Amino acid sequence: MMNLLRTLPDCCQVKKRAVVMRLTAILLMGMLSETYATVYSQDVRRIDLHVKEKNFRDVLKEIRSKTNLKFIYKSDWVSEREPMSLDLDSSTITEVLDKLSAPYALDYEVHGTTVIFKKSRRVLTAEPVNIAPARVQQQVTGKIVDESGGALPGASVLIKGSSQGTAADADGNFTLRVNPADVLVFSFVGFESQEITVGTQSVINVTLKGFTSLEEVVVTGYGDVSKRSYTGASQSIEMEDIHVKGVGDVSQMLQGRAAGVSIQNVSGTFGAGPKITIRGASSITGDGKPLWVIDGVVQEDLVNLSLADLVSGNTSTLIGSSVAGLNPNDIESFEILKDASATALYGSRSLNGVIVIKTKRGRRSAPLAVSYAGEFTTRSIPTYDNTDILNSKDNFSVLKELENKGRLDITTISQSRYSGVYGIMANRINTYDAQAGAFLLANTPQARNQFLQTYERANTDWFNTVFKSSVTQNHTIGLSGGGQNNQFYSSIGLYKDPGWTVADKVDRLSVNLRNTFFLQRDAQLTISMLGSYRQQLAPGSFNRSSDDVFGSLTRDFDINPYSYALNTSRTLRPYGDNGELEYYTFNWAPFNILNETDNNYTDVRVQDIKLQTDFQIPLFHNKVQYAFVGAVRYANSVSEHQISENSNVAGAYRADENTVIRDANIFLWNDPDNPTRPPVVVLPEGGLYFRTDNFLRNYYIRNSLTFKETFNTRHEFDAFIGQEVRFVDREETAFEGYGLNYSGGLIPNTDPRIISKVLGETGSYFSLGSPRNPGERAGTTSERTASFFSRLTYGLDGKYFFSFTGNLNASNTQGLRNGKIRWTPTYTFGGKWNIREEGFMQNAGWLTTMNLRASYGLTAIAGTATNTLAVFRSTITQGRRSVDDRESSITIEDLRNNDLTYEKQYETNIGLDMGIINNRINITADVYRRKGFDLFDYVRTAGLGGQDIKLINNANMTTRGIEVSIRTKNIDAGDFHWTSTVNLSAFKQKVTKIESKPTLLDAVDDTGASFIGYPRNSLFSIQFTGLNDKGLPVYNIPDKDKTFDVDFQDTGSSLTTPEGQARGLLSYLKYEGPTDANKAISLQNTFQYKNWSLGFFITASGGNKVRLPVMYGPNSFTDLTMYSKSFVNRWILPGDERYTAVPVIPDSRLIQENEENDIKRAYNAYNFSTQRVADGSYVRLRTVNVAYTVPKAVLSRFYVKSMTISGLVQNPWLIYADDKLNGVDPEFYSSGGVAQPITRQYTLSLNLGF
Repeated sequence: MMNLLRTLPDCCQVKKRAVVMRLTAILLMGMLSETYATVYSQDVRRIDLHVKEKNFRDVLKEIRSKTNLKFIYKSDWVSEREPMSLDLDSSTITEVLDKLSAPYALDYEVHGTTVIFKKSRRVLTAEPVNIAPARVQQQVTGKIVDESGGALPGASVLIKGSSQGTAADADGNFTLRVNPADVLVFSFVGFESQEITVGTQSVINVTLKGFTSLEEVVVTGYGDVSKRSYTGASQSIEMEDIHVKGVGDVSQMLQGRAAGVSIQNVSGTFGAGPKITIRGASSITGDGKPLWVIDGVVQEDLVNLSLADLVSGNTSTLIGSSVAGLNPNDIESFEILKDASATALYGSRSLNGVIVIKTKRGRRSAPLAVSYAGEFTTRSIPTYDNTDILNSKDNFSVLKELENKGRLDITTISQSRYSGVYGIMANRINTYDAQAGAFLLANTPQARNQFLQTYERANTDWFNTVFKSSVTQNHTIGLSGGGQNNQFYSSIGLYKDPGWTVADKVDRLSVNLRNTFFLQRDAQLTISMLGSYRQQLAPGSFNRSSDDVFGSLTRDFDINPYSYALNTSRTLRPYGDNGELEYYTFNWAPFNILNETDNNYTDVRVQDIKLQTDFQIPLFHNKVQYAFVGAVRYANSVSEHQISENSNVAGAYRADENTVIRDANIFLWNDPDNPTRPPVVVLPEGGLYFRTDNFLRNYYIRNSLTFKETFNTRHEFDAFIGQEVRFVDREETAFEGYGLNYSGGLIPNTDPRIISKVLGETGSYFSLGSPRNPGERAGTTSERTASFFSRLTYGLDGKYFFSFTGNLNASNTQGLRNGKIRWTPTYTFGGKWNIREEGFMQNAGWLTTMNLRASYGLTAIAGTATNTLAVFRSTITQGRRSVDDRESSITIEDLRNNDLTYEKQYETNIGLDMGIINNRINITADVYRRKGFDLFDYVRTAGLGGQDIKLINNANMTTRGIEVSIRTKNIDAGDFHWTSTVNLSAFKQKVTKIESKPTLLDAVDDTGASFIGYPRNSLFSIQFTGLNDKGLPVYNIPDKDKTFDVDFQDTGSSLTTPEGQARGLLSYLKYEGPTDANKAISLQNTFQYKNWSLGFFITASGGNKVRLPVMYGPNSFTDLTMYSKSFVNRWILPGDERYTAVPVIPDSRLIQENEENDIKRAYNAYNFSTQRVADGSYVRLRTVNVAYTVPKAVLSRFYVKSMTISGLVQNPWLIYADDKLNGVDPEFYSSGGVAQPITRQYTLSLNLGF
């Protein structure tokens, strides 16, 4: 058979099935037997073509880049000719083809957009090359397949330089007698040819790389779909284009890379997942995050975290990222599936979009390739330069006022829960040194002033104290290649972070093994394993709690380094005059941050392993492809909060120095049988130990059939059907213990009365309680799903495509009343019109491609439901006077879900894809409308079922938006190239139906609440109207005291005004805006000159509001507090209310005139007022990177094939942010706990290939 080579343009590649290949080969043979060329059609477009010393194939590539033409020719017709040069300006296609074909004695035919060359009767002017036939010495056999392992029947095998050869049979097998010195040329229509020297080989198996591999495909997770016929909205991202070296979690790298995908890095701590939404969240009560899919299998979350959990800073956020165990160097590409047509195959999990990850693979019949990637990263230490923080000298002016107002009285400060400099001074005044025969500090004005001056000049940089310079390393070694019957990829990666602060550290080991075996009958078997192990150190952290009465979010014993540096007075010092640790008072016990991080920490260990098998085999003469996917995954995390006896926490449980402290200390025990007895210590020795275990067991099985066929070269059919089952078991257990001696061999010494204290405070001891929801039990949740799916695509003339996708899904978490509730169908209809292929567009030479897409469909998600039947838990009665009176009881944890069904959404999408000026400009634009219904809603009922609040399908929400992605080749000349990518998106969202009644605290909290007529999670504020004549804040609160009667539990039901009864809380709260950004833009510029490359990436986000950090906390107005510069303008004298909005520092008299709790509530309300809101918009220079690729000529002497050295700076410049933020990152939720901000970091990386 003739050796044919077909070069196709990138935008219109489609892999042919075996039967189509046979028909095409026969057709071409008939064409080649003709003697003269007849030009059936000619393109009248004119192009410029300037090539110098290029061969025939390279010239065709130049023409292909400027037109929409495809070429078919026989390679040995042109292989013996010298390179040619052409210099043509404004020439027609006919003129160009005439110039090109003449030197090779070729004729051609133009059929639409396909040009077929064939041998002419003309004779070349040059002398033909005569090659004597070689003497046959041996027989060679082998098989020719494509990259997927499928046979290539009729593939050509020719001895280079001769006419001798053969063709592969129907199974791709061939036999040929050759000379050892012969070079065999393997080729097939639509594939790149390959040359192999025979040598001593008797068996030569060949894998041809199809030009279709250059064709854009959509990786859906259920197989690859040609972009040419794809009707959905998606965006492909190559890992090499977005790889941010030095970042260990791939989810953070996607920020700004795809239009419509919003990623907010709410924490920079490793393992903490970002807040991700695609086209805005589609669920009101759910988290709204998309589905992660790795190599066709959904990556289940180890724990399900809500948005509030995600930004809480709790320890559980360390396992909140679905892909924290995945090594970025193992990833090949991402596919973002956005609309209903793109995600419908995922059935009841597709509501919030899908992110598909494709990992790297080996190459068949390729030599062993070894790669090394090393990344070395250091992070900058935060500074006070851009913060609204007073230095120690200015801070002392506030402390002096506190002293004058009786808040720092020397006689009582030593007994206070919180004290700093004045507490240290009081302790020295009250401590007698027997050896010196005097008190440590004389109680005289001169001695006190001299002592305080030392701290006034301290100006401690707490950032330099608790943060440190270190180098994070990430090493990856990869092996890839393949033999005649297999291809493999394997890697091992080590991520080692010694810690950015004194309280954190991360080590991660990741392994990736993947081997594909090519079996008989063109079958393929792939066995893969993904595994990781992580050990992480974090600050010891208790969960954040909400005080609904006083309107505050607090965390006991918070030692988060960043929060500590921002909130601790710079008048304090970490070390004393002699270099010893200096302690002050926190929770009535001595405290030093360096000692505390050494004795109060959380150790997290996460192990994750997934085994996967993929099997494919062609059936019915390669017309049908059967595929099987099976996966099993086990993940486990252990979180140990270890608090030694030397910690401040243990000290607080033992603080009882005097009656005042004993009566005030909430960590002591009050005997319920002796209420008049003073509180006593029930943790006399040892420390505390808290452990949480999470387990995930996941099983997945999928079977599918694919049918592809083309009839009469006009009608294309693509059918895909299948079924899958999924098993997911999650388990969470917790344990807490008291009295463990860490320095004494971990021997427990537990006072029995501590059990009474824990139980009396509604806690659980020696039980499997839920650590994230104290008081609730945790156990195993089992999810079982089954689905049947199909996708049908029909194409006509390569211009019109129609698709239907359907999925019938069932889940055991849905209602039992009837099948319609438990089983739900999802579907989409889509169409695509290739406008550029129309005849009336042939004269539009500037337009390379133009496609119009449209789709409409229904998607769904199972939501937050976890049970079908009612769940009853055994527990212990609470609230009894004596622990002895407690008794067993049964509580209703969850009601039976008779009617609860899936959250659903209709989505309409219209998209336009354009390639302009030979694809130098590519534009993709989409507009969409979503209508969510049956969304989960918490509705108050009569409580007849045992609970007054029930979860039902009740809420509705609409979303409208637009997305635009533009990629341009600005300069592509010689050694210099400049490309740009711009992504833009915007959407509007509105809740149209909801019955749940958020409280005032819900509405003003930093995560917001949902009301009819407003976006999901909208932020509201208490309207601040000014200060009164005493300097206290005044609020617009109807029917109540304007200062003290702020009811954070109010739902609006108690309002008496007509407006209040009609609108509830909305009648007096101010709407600020959504908490989720609804506008985004990003710009990537990449410059390449020879072996150098330079890139920078800018992201911008807007449309949202953020709540400023708490200004008045539980330890405000003490000498511990770091005061902001706004305190300089605080109310001091009557009349100041006309000039300032900063409340007065209340003195003891003002507190006596009013209830202390009322004062506390009034100042807490200020934190949630209109004064404490900022615009969340920002513009950030996200990355700047430079790279140099060492020339191969230099490397050859060192046995190195490739070497690239690169440097990267991440987050070098926050170009714009609201001035009210005063240096606070607009993305970061400063919630304490284990949360750390995103900071500037510098990375040097080295990539080697061997």
